[in-house]
Amino acid sequence: MAHFPKPAEGSWTEHFPSLGTGFVSFEDSISPEYYEVERKAIFQHTWLNVGRVEQIPKTGSYFTKEIHAARTSVIVVRDADGGVRAFHNICRHRGNKLVWQENPGEEVSGTARQFICKYHAWRYGLDGACTFVQQESEFFDLDKA
Repeated sequence: MAHFPKPAEGSWTEHFPSLGTGFVSFEDSISPEYYEVERKAIFQHTWLNVGRVEQIPKTGSYFTKEIHAARTSVIVVRDADGGVRAFHNICRHRGNKLVWQENPGEEVSGTARQFICKYHAWRYGLDGACTFVQQESEFFDLDKA
């Protein structure tokens, strides 16, 4: 049953003249500004389905997911304790994608003992912790945690 039942006789516009009979704006359907407001209102405040646990059956199994509406990429991995973890697919050093094959925009999957940035070899464990920094002594006040 409809949330608002139709009036018994006549039409909606006869019973509610404020609805009008003119053209309806479709600006909210094509405007980049409306899209940005809607994207933030919906996708920053709700759970997003990125995959299934069957995709990561054993320790070190992972897959990446491009979430275009949230403008991000995530890594979903089975950690050493058998838990499922998800992280932004980004290296903390220079903000480059951490896991990718031939094309950084494509989703990938596989098995790994750790994740190593292709640019400067920063390493991350399956729990997301930064475990190695190339020339660490040159980074003053570096807190790998």
